[in-house]
Amino acid sequence: MRTDRVIAFGNARLASTRCPGKMLRPLGDTTLTDLALERLNALRGFDGVYFAAYEPELQQRVAACPNVTLIRRSHESAHTCNPITTVHDYLRDLDFDYAFWINSCHPLLRPETIEAALAVFRGDANPRSLTAVCKSHNWFYTLDGTPINNLDPGCIDTKRTPPVYEVCHAFHCFRKTHLFATASYWNNLPGDPHLFEIDPIEAIDVDTETDFLVATATCQAVRDGATV
Repeated sequence: MRTDRVIAFGNARLASTRCPGKMLRPLGDTTLTDLALERLNALRGFDGVYFAAYEPELQQRVAACPNVTLIRRSHESAHTCNPITTVHDYLRDLDFDYAFWINSCHPLLRPETIEAALAVFRGDANPRSLTAVCKSHNWFYTLDGTPINNLDPGCIDTKRTPPVYEVCHAFHCFRKTHLFATASYWNNLPGDPHLFEIDPIEAIDVDTETDFLVATATCQAVRDGATV
């Protein structure tokens, strides 16, 4: 059983360009930020849970979540996408070995799913890193038309096609020293990261205006008790 110090953290910013204002825009009777904080607040089993924000409108919402510690994010961190060491510069002074980054833009991701991934990470297999994926049996090609997994042109049953696993960016787990030494989460080799499969509903990620509409409708359907 792994004894390393493992934390969980989320972050948010108001500088989105593909879906402006998405973090505080009404999503039904809540917002992406409030859903993210409620999820973080419900997590158990981590050696600390944090939320990083730069804008006061985001920072003030952490007060309602007693199990979440606010990290005051720098302006530079909140207004860049690369390198990842600048995006996550607020982690440098925190005491931990590994971190689970929890994407604040996944409104249907459940705390239980994250805790299950933590159990796998802390378990006997001891993966070096971990990320959430969704499985697909569809047909995939490279840009030049080379088939990736549909190698039998006579097979039209996608259920028999070897699956491909898509990273859905719901959460990533990485080692602190690796992040700041390489400006990357992992080595991108078999087993590094370990692939943790999640439900496609939980993988809904709000990046664009279309994503926001899909997320709003799906969240409403879930609240109404629909099977999705």
